[in-house]
Amino acid sequence: MRATARIAYLFALLAGGAALAGCGADSPTEPRSTKPFTMVSDRVYVVSGRGPLSLVEDADSILIFDMSIGAPVIQPGVIIVGTSGGGYIRRVRSTRTEKGRLYVTASPAFLTDAVRIGEMDASVTLGFGSSAGGAAERGGTERSDLAQAVARGGAEGSDLVQAVRGVSVAGDGLDLSGITLFSGDAGGSALSVTIPQGRIEFSPTVNVFLRTGLIGMSAFHATAEGELSLTCDVAVEAAGQLNDDYDYEAPIASMRRTVITYIASVPVVEVVTMSFVAGFSITSGFSGTYEAGVETAGHIQCGMQNNHRIWSSALSASPGFESHLFHYGSEEQTRIGFFIYPRITIDFYGVQSAMLSFGPFLGFSKLYKGYPVLEWEFWADVSGATVFDRGALDPRARMFHDERRCCKVTFDSGPFRTESYLLIRQWGNEGGPGDGYLSYPKGIALDPGGNLYVTDNWDNCVQRFTSDGTFLLRWGEAGSGEGQFDSPEKIAVDEDGYVYVVDGGNRRVQKFTPDGVFIATWGSDGTADGEFRAPVGIAAAGGFVYVTDGQNNRVQKFTTNGDFIGAWGTQGSGEGQFDGPAGIAVVPGDGSVLVADCHNNRIQRFSQDGVYIASWGGYGTGDGRFDCPIDVTAGAGAIFVADFGNDRFVRFNADGSFSTKLGTSGTGDGQFDHPEAVAVDQHGDVYVADSRNRRIQEFAPIHVAGARDGAGRRAPRTR
Repeated sequence: MRATARIAYLFALLAGGAALAGCGADSPTEPRSTKPFTMVSDRVYVVSGRGPLSLVEDADSILIFDMSIGAPVIQPGVIIVGTSGGGYIRRVRSTRTEKGRLYVTASPAFLTDAVRIGEMDASVTLGFGSSAGGAAERGGTERSDLAQAVARGGAEGSDLVQAVRGVSVAGDGLDLSGITLFSGDAGGSALSVTIPQGRIEFSPTVNVFLRTGLIGMSAFHATAEGELSLTCDVAVEAAGQLNDDYDYEAPIASMRRTVITYIASVPVVEVVTMSFVAGFSITSGFSGTYEAGVETAGHIQCGMQNNHRIWSSALSASPGFESHLFHYGSEEQTRIGFFIYPRITIDFYGVQSAMLSFGPFLGFSKLYKGYPVLEWEFWADVSGATVFDRGALDPRARMFHDERRCCKVTFDSGPFRTESYLLIRQWGNEGGPGDGYLSYPKGIALDPGGNLYVTDNWDNCVQRFTSDGTFLLRWGEAGSGEGQFDSPEKIAVDEDGYVYVVDGGNRRVQKFTPDGVFIATWGSDGTADGEFRAPVGIAAAGGFVYVTDGQNNRVQKFTTNGDFIGAWGTQGSGEGQFDGPAGIAVVPGDGSVLVADCHNNRIQRFSQDGVYIASWGGYGTGDGRFDCPIDVTAGAGAIFVADFGNDRFVRFNADGSFSTKLGTSGTGDGQFDHPEAVAVDQHGDVYVADSRNRRIQEFAPIHVAGARDGAGRRAPRTR
């Protein structure tokens, strides 16, 4: 089921329920006959299915009745209409009796053969649970296959509720939590698709209007309208890579209602079935695990109408969507879609005549854009379809099929280049000089509220943005006075929100409030304690401020007021020595200090007092190697390094072992031109100062499963 089956939300609402009532245009209150068979006109015979005449077998070309009285005289050419089962309508060719049975040889007939002029207009509300007309109270939920449910049928006006294993009727809807939609071999791999948590509610009002005239069916309208509510998480796991595309759908619950209405004393037998169908579509190449969720609620309408042989359809929705991508595997090129929708069909005289469908679809795609860049998109949409087939209504009626997308919401999209991170957004190089524009971003830091501070080395200022890149504040200008800068380098924010800026050309550190109000400064040119030669990096945590003193090849430690505490390091390549120390960070939790030792192409780890602990790296382009690591940060259980010469950032595990790398040289999405700084927020999103491209790029991890809230549901990530 590709575009059609995947998006198809067959909603075929046409018709009524126990409350359906019809009327003849010329006889609004036709009497209902209690006889076993009645001649309602010179060419129409009605068999009620009750009493001495009952249908034993309907084999299309022959009808077999049991008789307890003599056989009625039925002339060839007469239309026989029956109300038993799902109803039937035939044109009699011949009859014979044998051993208490009446055999009627017949050919197909249509409602317009039996009724010349008349109309019906009926509405009914369908639903499960308390919306199902008391079906749940009477019989509960039978657990069987949908095919069995349809085969058994039900009496006139009755409801038959069915559900597959694990689905239960709860209130006005269906509880889908814990069901396994699919488990088995698919595309050459063991595949499992489950719904950890889910619920759907839909109780549409269905309206059907039918008019017949001298030229046949002159009008047919079918609409469904109601409030749809769906909350569903889906988990897909493939043990190996799928070698072929795989599509699947299955009914998970169904209700059925048989209704008899009348047009000019001719019974119109309708069987209305509302099902909920769930399924998925996966392209070849998928492997690993995929977890995502969708929540939507809104008013929807789907319908079709025919006036004088001209068809049209209507599709509208006003849903509100929330959707969350929790976990995605390492496959490089694939497409996954998941859908669950209500489908209502109506059969006239046992033959399906019309169908409408409507429902939500959740999708994720990854496609090659050009190595090594991949294009990805995560979205939800609402689609619907309307289908009319003449069925048993009118042989001259023209078939009609319309399928369209009503709305689509894209939650995130863009290119990315590893199995671990997605490019979320970028900003800074749009427009021209002014607020929000970056000439050369050199340092970045996040405050406790998630706002991002950026030092602009060329414009001698600091700018503050929200985490999504919205400009908030700017301060600073060229100079040596308080709040002025000469080529500012790195920046840090402490736990209380105070901002510390390395004012490189002025060889000092400046401290500000979160809104850029000057507080204090310390440092001057020199080699003594508290003096600097080319200061670059800064970190503020635990009541201390650490500054890398580049040309003095040392780290200096201060209080947050600028009082000197101590220093460590000399020039060299040994343990605890430096050659151009740049970025510096404090590891949350253990308080150890990380230093990006640029020209030694390594990261060194120290205690808070400067005692050497470990180091890793080395020159090169391979995993865990560097070409001048210029900045380092720690958070979200990992360590991140801006690899200046290799145009990338590198992620390490907390112990310094290599995890992944991202980036190539260039100006495109996810590419870098000498990145100078890196920061990570509490969600694991990584911000990179792509300095010569004059922008900030933000990446989100896609290997971390979403956290769950107190109710056990996966909680959406908010920014």
